[in-house]
Amino acid sequence: MEFLKRLIGAIAVFVGCIVCVRAASDKYYGTLEKELGKIGKVSFIGGDSEKEALSGLSGKEQVKNISGQEFAFGKTINVSKRSKIYWQNDRRLINKKPVKKGDTLLVVFWAKGTKAPQFVDDGAGAVIQPYIHSRVGKFHKGRVTNFYRSRELSENWQKFYVKSDPVKMDFAPGDLSIRFMIGHKAQKINIGGIAWVAFPKGIDKHKLPKPNWNYEGHDPNAPWRLEAARRIKKYRMGNMNIEVVDSKGRAVPDATVKVVMKRHAFRFGTAVAVPAFTGKPNWMHMSSKDVDKYRELSAKYFNSITIENALKWHLYDNGRKPESAYAWNDTKECLKYYTDRNIYTRGHVLVWPSFFRTPKRLQAKLKADKKVLKETVNAHITEKMEKFKGLIKDWDVTNETAANRSYMDKLGPMGLVSWYKTAHRVDPEVKLTFNEIKFGPGGMELGSFPQKLLSKKCHGWVDYLIQNNAHLDYLGSQCHGGRVTANFNGKTGPEALWDYYDYLMKRYKKRLQYTEVDVNVSDPDDSEQVSYQADKLRDTIIIAFAHPGFDAITQWGFWAGRHYAPNAALWSKNWKLRPHGKAFINLVYKRWWTNSIKKTGKDGKCTVNGFFGDYEISVKGTRKEFRLSPENNIIRIVLK
Repeated sequence: MEFLKRLIGAIAVFVGCIVCVRAASDKYYGTLEKELGKIGKVSFIGGDSEKEALSGLSGKEQVKNISGQEFAFGKTINVSKRSKIYWQNDRRLINKKPVKKGDTLLVVFWAKGTKAPQFVDDGAGAVIQPYIHSRVGKFHKGRVTNFYRSRELSENWQKFYVKSDPVKMDFAPGDLSIRFMIGHKAQKINIGGIAWVAFPKGIDKHKLPKPNWNYEGHDPNAPWRLEAARRIKKYRMGNMNIEVVDSKGRAVPDATVKVVMKRHAFRFGTAVAVPAFTGKPNWMHMSSKDVDKYRELSAKYFNSITIENALKWHLYDNGRKPESAYAWNDTKECLKYYTDRNIYTRGHVLVWPSFFRTPKRLQAKLKADKKVLKETVNAHITEKMEKFKGLIKDWDVTNETAANRSYMDKLGPMGLVSWYKTAHRVDPEVKLTFNEIKFGPGGMELGSFPQKLLSKKCHGWVDYLIQNNAHLDYLGSQCHGGRVTANFNGKTGPEALWDYYDYLMKRYKKRLQYTEVDVNVSDPDDSEQVSYQADKLRDTIIIAFAHPGFDAITQWGFWAGRHYAPNAALWSKNWKLRPHGKAFINLVYKRWWTNSIKKTGKDGKCTVNGFFGDYEISVKGTRKEFRLSPENNIIRIVLK
């Protein structure tokens, strides 16, 4: 037995020496092993060397030597044109070693890139979207890390990280993959220095490498902030000219005039979940206090709401059952609650043009018959709009056409035009919005638009709608992750975004709105991430509010207890206001809020400079409501 122990020990030492030799022969991995070893035991699960990992990346691209960098090898990937479904164009690296429950995963990689010339510029550079995916179990529905976080690349090499929380199950070799989605646009991407590491259970996650949470224009003294303040004063404020007279029409001098703001004219909105509003079904585990709080805060801090899921066709279809979480009467009750409080209401969505988004009972029938598809979709639009007529002021007619195009493949592009015409015919008073993941070629101009119809005059879906006389009021961008910078007309940062929004308005002559804003982070306990989250949400709102083309900003949820990305919610599960929630409230209800007390002059007049919106004006017991706007800025108060 003693001999066997010594033999095993000798083998262990020998294997350890091999590992040391391998690390030493691969300078990059050796450096990483030394750096990351301070966190915990390092296991390279995607390959034992830099070259092995990069060679294991799917695709036909050849591994090339890279000089002048920390790493030694890279690949060049050319995307000749935007993919119809961008996430189907990717490069993958599988785990070659097992991962145990409780392990924390970290992927390190370097990338740079340039986008190809396009009809129009969306203000963004080359993009890569990495995430860790599971092919087994129900672990995060296949997404081990955040699927939505894209990295915008520059023409210089940058270092990136993808981190996971401790995994909740064991994974055999081949069960996991790091996926680099690249089909967003025509672009050239260079990727190198890939290392996939697993740390054992119990490490301190705060010691993991941290990305650079800075962004262009982040500095509190950045010049764009003064320009934003100037624009906001010009486009969002005006003088309220008040005249106070007695019952005989004579001027009342030296009267105290109290001006109290009640509501912004600009719409600061949120998505509202009908099941959270009603507190059913039971699986939500919402208390009556939660329901009351949900209703109270949504009506107090937002002057616009969007129905989050209940009006999506596959869930709306279930609403015919009274016991459903999305029952039609519950949706009506929810809409009526906000309408009664003079809160603007939005519907999402009339057509999400994919069979995948269609009720299962209809999928086979609609796939089989073009005529049935056309008639059924238009009948669905008509039924849904008539059912909620008077309760919804703005509909997202279509959603994510860049990635959802199976209806148009069968019906042709005029099918999409017919949906807008049907919606306008059913209710001419309702505003209609083209809703996309983002402004730009990712859907608004190019996206899934048929290549054969592209021309200098027709850049894509919005052009096509306008040229075929489809009624359209708003260009809507979801803006998940926020947006604070662009690369447009030789500019970068917020100034480039303003130029880009000017271009959109000049070309399409439509108003703009952000429809689904949120800024998510992986760790709400990390002070750096939380600070970044608050700053980026704040700056996204400031930049849009400072542009005259915007009418609204809607955040996609507000409470972690009912949010698709709980860390992005303004309030935690126990209703604690988070730092980015405070940033939002400080902007909208403090910095951009007008309360004033003035004295009238000898002529009975005074002037208050305020934000456009609703006010209550009080003078000597007389109260009057007033809506300040560019067209309405004079009010005469007659004392009793």
